[in-house]
Amino acid sequence: YFPEASVGTGRGLFASRDIRKGELVHDGTHSDVVFPTGIAWKRFVFSLGRDLACDCTDWHWMQKLEEGGKYFMLGGLNISSLMNSGGKEYGPGRTPNALPESIYSGKFYATRDIEKFEEILTDYDSYYTNWEEVL
Repeated sequence: YFPEASVGTGRGLFASRDIRKGELVHDGTHSDVVFPTGIAWKRFVFSLGRDLACDCTDWHWMQKLEEGGKYFMLGGLNISSLMNSGGKEYGPGRTPNALPESIYSGKFYATRDIEKFEEILTDYDSYYTNWEEVL
């Protein structure tokens, strides 16, 4: 994978080779950071410089790691954070092509064949957060 400018969205993540449908695109179980508490996440963010802290919070999300489990704050502190969201609201031809295997998983698989140099798109709404459970 490699980063490059993405039309209308800033930076994006692109395929450096052909990727087959069903192939693992990103394994967040080995690289995403799971913050044990909200306080731990706040300490991390406030330890960063102002500009980096603002960017970094864009790369974090709430997610349950197992059915019936509690929510955790997770952070993608690697190149996967450059995956932009796709969907009808983002314009024609911007359909997600890499999605997690479930709402509890950090493993993203190709939903169709992805050609070399094509942008890898996910769906930012893959992880639903019930904020009443968080607050």
